[in-house]
Amino acid sequence: MFDIKSVNSKLVASLPTMLRGLTRCAPKAAQAGVLQLALNQFFRPELNASELDFLSGKTLVVQVSDIALQFAISLNGDKLRVQLASAGQDLLLKAELADFVAMISNTADPDTLFFRRRLQMLGDTELGLYCKNLLDSIGPERLPKLCQLGLSWLAQQQLIASDNAAALVN
Repeated sequence: MFDIKSVNSKLVASLPTMLRGLTRCAPKAAQAGVLQLALNQFFRPELNASELDFLSGKTLVVQVSDIALQFAISLNGDKLRVQLASAGQDLLLKAELADFVAMISNTADPDTLFFRRRLQMLGDTELGLYCKNLLDSIGPERLPKLCQLGLSWLAQQQLIASDNAAALVN
């Protein structure tokens, strides 16, 4: 018999492995280009209002540890620039995919993840606070509706999976 909960659970559990394979196989220039385009589109209002000037001369590195994705973000004039290989960093934000999804979908607070050691912030903490405050001021509703729905579904499935895992331990 078809069990949608089992299918969803298996899909969510296999997602990091599938994405890790994609990050290994996809051309690096294409990955950087897609990330750069998406970030510039998402942050267009802040870029136009010069609200990202705190990134001027700084490099923020985001590491999604379980899918082997790491990229650097810097401000180049009025546009964000993304590189997959960065010589240096002012701030490193490191977490697993599930935690980034939870933060983006507003189902987990970055402070809570930080204090539970699921989100690591290494380097310039002032830069980290600027980034956190900016992201707190922007909700997931800015994302295209399909992305909002997908992230919400994924965050919900991850929560169910973690609740089930906790129940098995207890």
